[in-house]
Amino acid sequence: MTNILWVCIINLSVLWGELMNINISKLIFEKTESININFDYDLSNSDLLRDHNIIEVSPINFSGKIYKEEENLFIDGNFSGEASFRCSRCLKEFRKDVFDDIEFDISVDEDENKDDTYLKGEDLNLSVILEEALAFSLPMKILCSEECKGLCFNCGQNLNIDKCNCDEDIIDPRFEKLKDFFSKNEEV
Repeated sequence: MTNILWVCIINLSVLWGELMNINISKLIFEKTESININFDYDLSNSDLLRDHNIIEVSPINFSGKIYKEEENLFIDGNFSGEASFRCSRCLKEFRKDVFDDIEFDISVDEDENKDDTYLKGEDLNLSVILEEALAFSLPMKILCSEECKGLCFNCGQNLNIDKCNCDEDIIDPRFEKLKDFFSKNEEV
């Protein structure tokens, strides 16, 4: 038998942010094969926004299922949404679709699972799993385009818009001595 569960998000406290807890007792103690889930998750209070140059994000839609095999829970699904980012090179704001698949497993054996980040008693915290999956789906540096030229390190001009008149041969005074390091044709 497959259960369908439409989930709403409960804001437990400003300190905890929004938590998405699913009670999995039917999977653990009953003969339920799987739980199908579909929900929208609001990341507006998440630390993830600050840590990844995300300005704003629409609610992330997650759909998938949770099932148990032996002593492990498996979460299979996908998420999608849209976010506004700040380019890591030129600081321009731009919108981009975010999406990926989630394949996650966790032991329900209390002896193996001492960390309650994901599973606390019979409650599975899907918010942490979804936020981690979203973070892993993003590139290290979020760029408005692969061809982004960034800002001039001297005057701050956005080089995608216009070329600046700065001298390109300016060397940081801290590295001035290094420019002559290999110019003496000495064997290293």
